[in-house]
Amino acid sequence: MIIVYESKRGFTKKYADMLAAKAGLKVFSVKEISKVNQDEEIIFLGWMKAGKIQGLNKVRRHNIKAVCGSGTAQTAEPDDQTVMTRNKIEGIPFFYLRGGCLPLKEIKGMDKIMLSMFLNILKSRKDKNDKIKEAIFNVENGFDGVKEENLEPVLEWLNAK
Repeated sequence: MIIVYESKRGFTKKYADMLAAKAGLKVFSVKEISKVNQDEEIIFLGWMKAGKIQGLNKVRRHNIKAVCGSGTAQTAEPDDQTVMTRNKIEGIPFFYLRGGCLPLKEIKGMDKIMLSMFLNILKSRKDKNDKIKEAIFNVENGFDGVKEENLEPVLEWLNAK
């Protein structure tokens, strides 16, 4: 079994490297997928954008045994089942890993435009609960939620195999 990941800002890569060290597995970027035999069992880690796990389609022809999605929220959004359906991974173990984000001022291009629009939508909401307030703070200031303990369910699954 190996780990294959797609990371944009480095948070998902941190998880891939941590998991590789803890489980004694080799790790490959999705850009290196041509080096991976299609029969090799894969744990795939990808960052999430609007509930879609980025990079997953690049490894669909491979032997995916588990999928981890890394996002900025405390839990998968809108929820685990919707993420699994949206990404067509029913029947494959899915694990959500809280990642992180850079401060808005450090993001460039279309990502900055899209994130600024999202931030404006959040700020304009009348019903700002703690979750929305936290999202506003995190987008404006950035944060790193990558923690080893977030990998515990993945490691438990691996050890039970």
